[in-house]
Amino acid sequence: MNARYPLALAALAIAGSAPAHAQDAKARITVMTFQSQEKGTGAKAADELRNQLKDKFNPKDVYVLPTKDVNNTLEQSGFSASEPLAGNDEKALANLLRADEYVTGSVTKAATGYTVDARMVLARDNSLSQALPAATAAKIGDAMDNVAKSVREAIKQLDGEHACIGKARAGDVPGALAAARQGIASYPQATLARLCSANVYYSQYQKATTHADSIALADSVLAVTRLIAQQDPRSVAALRFNAELFKVIGDSTQARATLLALIRADPSNDKLITQIVNELAGSGHANDAIPLVKELLDRSPGDPQLLHTAFLVYLAANDWQSAVATGPELIRADTSTADSSYFTRMAAAYTNLNKPNDAITVLQAGVQKYPSNSDLLLSLASTLRKNGRAPEAVDVLKRAIAANPNNPQALLLLADSYAQATPPQYDSVAGVLQRAASLPGADKATIAQYALGQGNNMYKAANASKDRAQFQSAIKMLQLSDAVQPSVDAKFLTGVSAFSVAQSAYNEANTSKSCPLAQTARDNLAIAQTGLQAGASDDKYKTAATQFLPVIAQFRPAADAQVKKFCK
Repeated sequence: MNARYPLALAALAIAGSAPAHAQDAKARITVMTFQSQEKGTGAKAADELRNQLKDKFNPKDVYVLPTKDVNNTLEQSGFSASEPLAGNDEKALANLLRADEYVTGSVTKAATGYTVDARMVLARDNSLSQALPAATAAKIGDAMDNVAKSVREAIKQLDGEHACIGKARAGDVPGALAAARQGIASYPQATLARLCSANVYYSQYQKATTHADSIALADSVLAVTRLIAQQDPRSVAALRFNAELFKVIGDSTQARATLLALIRADPSNDKLITQIVNELAGSGHANDAIPLVKELLDRSPGDPQLLHTAFLVYLAANDWQSAVATGPELIRADTSTADSSYFTRMAAAYTNLNKPNDAITVLQAGVQKYPSNSDLLLSLASTLRKNGRAPEAVDVLKRAIAANPNNPQALLLLADSYAQATPPQYDSVAGVLQRAASLPGADKATIAQYALGQGNNMYKAANASKDRAQFQSAIKMLQLSDAVQPSVDAKFLTGVSAFSVAQSAYNEANTSKSCPLAQTARDNLAIAQTGLQAGASDDKYKTAATQFLPVIAQFRPAADAQVKKFCK
C-alpha cells in the first residue's frame, strides 16, 4: 500500500480543526508509537508520554499533538495505530502533522519494570536527533514522566539551534557559532546545537584553499562530532562527519571503526550500508563488518534488510560459505531481492567454493526467471564452458546474442567456443568475429588480438602438419585480424603462411600440371612478399623476413612460368 497520499489527506483535515493555541505555539511536537516486544506496550507508552508532555509544557510554547489526531491520521491512511512505523514513515507522519519535532524509541519490559530508550528527532531531517537519558521505572507512566522531563530539558537548546541555522544561512559564521554555544549552555548535553556548529565548521572546511586549512578545519569539526558520538553512539549525522574526516586527517583505523558504528546506528538504511560495505571491501577490510552483521541478525533474525546487508558483507569479505547459506534465506524473507544480480552473486560464491554444478543450477534458475537477461545468459554460458559443457554453452550464447545482438562479450565468447570445439570451427569463428567488429563502438583492438592469437595457433598447427588447407585457413584468420586493426604481427604471419602455401602448391602443380594450383602458388607468393616486407621493417621479424625475401624473388619467375605453361 502507498500510504503517503492518504496520510496527506488526513493531515489536511487535522490542520483545519486544530485548536487556536496550536496554531500560535512556538513549536509542535508529536510522539510516535514505541518499539516493544510486548503487544500494545509501544502504543501505551506513546499515549503516556503525550499526556506527560502536555503537563510539562504551556501549549502556547509547545503544542503536543493529541493521541486522537495521530491515531486518526494513521488509521485513515491504512496504518495500525498500535504498531511502530519505519524511520522514514515516522518522518513523513511528523511532516504531515506539521510537527517540528517528534519523540520515538523503544520500551523494554523486565522483571523490575520498564526501561525506555528514547530520542527527540527533528522532523525536517531525521538524521538530526537528540538522544535522551534512559528512563527506568516500575510503572510505564513513571518511566514516561522521566522521558517527558528529559524532553523538556532537551528542547531548551532549540532556540540556539534555530538561531545558529539562520545565521549560518546568512553567512554569519561567528554569529552562528555563538548561537550554537548559547544552545549548548541552555542544555549541556545538546547534540542538535553541536551539530549546527559542526555544520558551520564543515562548510568552512569545504571552502578551504590550502591543505593546512583543510586539516585544521577538519579537526574543528571532529572536535565537536567526536564529543557527540561519545554522548550518542547512534548519532548518524555525527558518525557521517567522522567517517569522512577521519580519512582526511589520515586516521584510517578510526574511519573504519566509524563506518561500522554507522551500520549499527542505521541498520535499515540499505543505501548507506551498501556504500559502507563497498568502501570496506575496497580498502580490503570487509571482514571487519562480519561480527557486526552477525550481531544484528542475532538481534533481528529473518529481517530482510539485515539479511541483504549480511549477504553483501559476506560476498565482499570472500566468506563464500556464509554467503551461500544466507542467500536462500534472504529471498525467502523478501522475494523481490531475487533479482538478476542475486543469481550471479550466488553463482560466483559457489564457483569460489569449487561447486560448479551448484553455480550452474543457480544460474539456470536465474535464466528461467529472466529469460532475456543477456548478462545472466552470458554468466551461465561462461560457467558451462569452464566445466566442459561447451555444446550447451554455445546454445546459451546464441540465446544471449538473440537477447542483445550488440553484446560484444557474448560474440567473443561464442567465437572462442567455436575455436575450442573438436574439431575447431574456424569459419564460424571468423564469421562471429567479423560481426563483433562491425558493432558500433566495437573494441577492435581486442577483436584483432583474439583473431591474431587464433591465426598464430592455426599457423603452428599447419606448420606441424604441412597441410596446405590449414595454412590457407590461418591466412584468412590473420588477414581478418589485420583488417580489423593493422599489425606487423598479422602481416608477417600471413607472409610466412602464404609462402608455405605457394611452395606446396608449386610442387604439386609440377606433378599434376594443374593450372589452379599454379595460380595459387603465384598469388600466394605476392601475399608472402607483402607480408614479409612489412616484417622486415620490425626488429622482431627483420632477420627471418630478410632470409625469406630473396627466396621469394628467385621463386616468382618460376611460379609465373608455371602459370604460363599450365594455364593455356
